[in-house]
Amino acid sequence: MRIFSFHNQRILRRVLLTVLAVLLAAALLLLCRFLYLSRYVVYSDDEAYLDFDRTLSATRETQAAQDPEDYPFTTLIASQSPDEPQTQQRSKIQGYYITTNMLSDGVDAVRAALDAANDYDAVMIDVKSVFGNYYYRSKLSGAQVATSADIDAVEALIRELTARADLTVIARVPAFSEPNYAFAHQDQALALYSGALWMDEKRCYWLDPSDASVQSFLASIALELQDLGFDEVLFDQFYFPSSDAINWSSDLGLTRQTAIQDAAEGIRAALEGSTIRVDFVSDDPAVAAQADRIAVTSEDAAVVESTAAAFADVLTDPSSQLLFLTGSRDTRYENYSVLRPLLDAQ
Repeated sequence: MRIFSFHNQRILRRVLLTVLAVLLAAALLLLCRFLYLSRYVVYSDDEAYLDFDRTLSATRETQAAQDPEDYPFTTLIASQSPDEPQTQQRSKIQGYYITTNMLSDGVDAVRAALDAANDYDAVMIDVKSVFGNYYYRSKLSGAQVATSADIDAVEALIRELTARADLTVIARVPAFSEPNYAFAHQDQALALYSGALWMDEKRCYWLDPSDASVQSFLASIALELQDLGFDEVLFDQFYFPSSDAINWSSDLGLTRQTAIQDAAEGIRAALEGSTIRVDFVSDDPAVAAQADRIAVTSEDAAVVESTAAAFADVLTDPSSQLLFLTGSRDTRYENYSVLRPLLDAQ
């Protein structure tokens, strides 16, 4: 009997087809499992791990064009009159800043500390965390409200402070650390060479400062804060991360430094005609040239004058435009605007 008779060949073909079908099914199952688990993979510069506690969006958006329903910047900007004058003049300020930790620990303690103080004409409030959560009920699409604080109490505090004519009220917003928006708009975020999103040491995703949609997103936050009564918005962490793991290049020939300068110009241009003043935390004189105030975090009063000298060519009124954020009580800060923590160890 021939081993490869016609009958045996048919049986062999059936066996091979069955094995192939099983292998394809197994490969498809593994692919589906990989795609499912990939939603929970978190990358950093030197490791990758699974985090099943992450809050995921229903879909991942990698849109090529901006959807006006998803991103209402034009709606917000249209509500502002381009000819509306600035309602308040910038002046030297002395006061306090309120962190997200202070708000989470309880607004009653914050209010009591403000009531006990009588030597301030400015208050800055953290209205958004580096994790992308808002400390007020934002109307922006996809905005997630912080659960660690009593938002009703925070919003009541904001209304009380912004109603005071004798007070400059500043909202502080992390500029580019924004995990929620970055995950939903991955084409606008900083990425690794693998294509995964880059994270900082707090495991937060960052937005691409050179992206026009990112700049419009930040401008829309500023306009929303203007509607809430804030006088100024301070964009914190206004820099490009230095990590070599970031895969980034510019079609316009920008460097990382000039990309930040371009972002400051773009945000400023988007807010032209609005009444809210724009501040940045930066050590770049070119960024300072676009700011109503330039803020510097410092605990060493010995650098006060050298810092002022570094910005001297771009600030028309350094005493009001240079804002120091410090816990120090050194009197050398008093020649400039200064804000100190309202509560200790915060």
